[in-house]
Amino acid sequence: MKRNPLRITVLLLLVGFCATATFVSAGNRRVRTRRARNKGAGVSKAIVEQYKSNRFEGLPYRLLAPADYDPAKKYPLILSLHGAGGVGDDNLSNLRNWNAVFVGAAWRKKYPCFVVAPQSPSSWPITGDEMPELSDERMAGYSEFWRRQIERRKERSTALTGDPNGTGSLSVAIDLVEKLANEYSVDSDRIYVLGHSMGGFGSWNAIWARPDLFAAAVPTAGGLMPWKDWGRFAKVPVWSFHGAADPVVSVQFTREIFGKMKELKGNMKFTELKGVPHSASKHAFAYKGDDPDKGYVTQCSGPACDKTEDIWQWLFRQRRQKK
Repeated sequence: MKRNPLRITVLLLLVGFCATATFVSAGNRRVRTRRARNKGAGVSKAIVEQYKSNRFEGLPYRLLAPADYDPAKKYPLILSLHGAGGVGDDNLSNLRNWNAVFVGAAWRKKYPCFVVAPQSPSSWPITGDEMPELSDERMAGYSEFWRRQIERRKERSTALTGDPNGTGSLSVAIDLVEKLANEYSVDSDRIYVLGHSMGGFGSWNAIWARPDLFAAAVPTAGGLMPWKDWGRFAKVPVWSFHGAADPVVSVQFTREIFGKMKELKGNMKFTELKGVPHSASKHAFAYKGDDPDKGYVTQCSGPACDKTEDIWQWLFRQRRQKK
């Protein structure tokens, strides 16, 4: 059987750009084992100990419950998606620098919520999510940026390695969120997703897959493949951050999505951070407002955007959109 060179190229593209597609059969829901990186937690041991360790369908995860949890009350839930540095199975590396924010006594008192941080053995793909055949006609509909990305990967394909099969990690993580929402007193209208780099891609993929579940998203240094319908999440409140000097994930990935959201008058805020490399998360999860002198400026894609300047005040103001 002949292999389609372009299809192989794009499979490699998916691996190279924190792949969001997967080719696992829909019946296989258990996360498959891969070579684990296990680089270690991005936070101190004291912070790690605040998060309870557990597993769900083969997926390791850490859970932080609200301080003074009261089952009679309803609490928001944050799904925290790590980047490539969190890949593995040690249930430690999935806790990244921003997970330290959630354990601060003052923060927990002001924003009581659940935080779940799963760990993927690879990327954040959705089970059964296949890419289309990339015909010349389809390619012509993509932006010059995306055509360049695909062609560049095509030129380098012989040097790239990796298993194009996904693990369904994001699907399992979403199932975990729904399990926790049933098990604990979770406000189903205030379920959020955030993450950096690979986790930023995962955050976009999550609201693409389940715009009915998530009330808001905060992806940093992320993006989403161009064959996906970005209009699916146009009404989901998003505040995206990206360093303008990011050498790992080009800021153009976020600019492309923001351009589409402006066309659709979607509900997206985009903060482009002048001079910032691949460290947008450090700014995003401590953001209290723009600083034009530094070149930190937020744009809104449409009139529906909430212009609250503090990242956490903004996030916890968001509610799931009613149909």
